[in-house]
Amino acid sequence: MQISVTTRDAITPEMRRLFAASNDKVGIHTAIAMDLQSLAKRAFTDSALRPSAWPNKSDGSAATLRKSGTLAKSIRVLASANAATIVSDRAYAAIHQLGGKTKAHVIRPRNGQALKTPYGVFKKVNHPGSKIPARPYMPFHRDGRPTALALQRIARIVSKKLGIQP
Repeated sequence: MQISVTTRDAITPEMRRLFAASNDKVGIHTAIAMDLQSLAKRAFTDSALRPSAWPNKSDGSAATLRKSGTLAKSIRVLASANAATIVSDRAYAAIHQLGGKTKAHVIRPRNGQALKTPYGVFKKVNHPGSKIPARPYMPFHRDGRPTALALQRIARIVSKKLGIQP
């Protein structure tokens, strides 16, 4: 999954003019991406940083999205003179951020010759797919817009880097 935010999303026309003249566009975008990465990683444990509330798990307990911490650790920063980007290389990153339905698939035993289920023992099980609710952790809404907090932080970073008093 990859979501990009350009500086024009969060800065004033004056900041945009100064940014265009800046010799450190990569540095500014790196600072923005690192800050957004920090927000995303902290959203796993701080619900106030999430774009929207996470629905509870099917058993009614609070959703955590933290089995091993791999998803949070996978969030990386990419920056260029044109964009600040945070990405995850985990195949399941997008479905957790946006929600969706997994494909139907066949489950086969790994070690033994059969699968034991509450309904009996089978050589294979046809799984119909799972509906995964959105549990967004990156500081972006479903339509890709940055959250208000992300926009504030981007503007603060750009102001600081360009020497502008907010």
